[in-house]
Amino acid sequence: MDFPKKRAPWWTASGTTLAADGTPLAFARGGPPGARAIVCCNGVGVSTFFWDYIAERFSKTHRVVVWDYRGHGASGVPAHTDTLTMSDVADDLARVMDANQIEEAVLIGHSMGCQVILEFYRLFPDRVLGLVPILGSFGRPANTFLDPRVGPTAFRVAYEVGTRIPDLINLGMRLTLRKPFMWQAARLTGLVHPDLARKEDMDPYMEHLARMNPRVFMDFVRAAQAHDAGPILGDIRCPALVVAGERDLFTPRHLSVEMAGRMQNAQLLEIPRGSHAALIEQPELINLRLEKFITESVAPYEAARAAAVEAPAPAEAQAEAPEAPPPVEAPAGPEAGAPA
Repeated sequence: MDFPKKRAPWWTASGTTLAADGTPLAFARGGPPGARAIVCCNGVGVSTFFWDYIAERFSKTHRVVVWDYRGHGASGVPAHTDTLTMSDVADDLARVMDANQIEEAVLIGHSMGCQVILEFYRLFPDRVLGLVPILGSFGRPANTFLDPRVGPTAFRVAYEVGTRIPDLINLGMRLTLRKPFMWQAARLTGLVHPDLARKEDMDPYMEHLARMNPRVFMDFVRAAQAHDAGPILGDIRCPALVVAGERDLFTPRHLSVEMAGRMQNAQLLEIPRGSHAALIEQPELINLRLEKFITESVAPYEAARAAAVEAPAPAEAQAEAPEAPPPVEAPAGPEAGAPA
């Protein structure tokens, strides 16, 4: 279950930890030990390759961890995924952080990864230094996928077909996704930007999806569709940077605008001409804005949290204060007005 070598070996170690159901979860990490941690969470059907641009930039100054969900990439294939929930995936993220001795981190999610990091915040708010939801929804993504009039119905049909005849679907995926015309189709339909997306960045995605178990894929989509982090958005106190794509057909821009508006401490980055693959179409823009966010928002928040932990609570301060000396009584003497 080794990670394939990327175009630049930014990571220096890789390994596995176990999900609650015993499935091996693969991860890779790089960066200076003890530095602030950044943990990246993929979209459904995607392995870690979309994080290369961010990881190569930030592993120079931060500990960066990428990992694969159950049944994705270098991770093991679970025996069952029909009851999988976003809470299970968030728990997997916690286990990956534990395996890398990371107590708290900046969490970045792409597509479904946005729901993973929001669910993680709901479960473990004290372990989050900042949230960066990129090109993703806060819940029920099929409701706005491509065309909201047909998205939910298309999902239900795809789920029934994908889980009933997974072997046949897998054969069809292998026969089509590896064909050159799929790249052209993605460009022509606007799933990726026709001028900004690079084929060498998309090829690993097509190959990974062609090899993936369709049932696992559909069960992850089902878990995402059943999840809604909307009710907790207003309770999120850590800094957040929400990234929207102007031409994202998977997650419409208005969802990112709404997400940022409902959070207490969120900023919005809108990527001009950005598709759902803007993460690899315009990585320089994202990296520059992410660096600014970490420097100007995450670092002060982290420092304030550390100071609050070190400062004694009011009750503790009162208990530790020296006791006041007892009052000194005046020596006994003649009462006023008594004869001397």
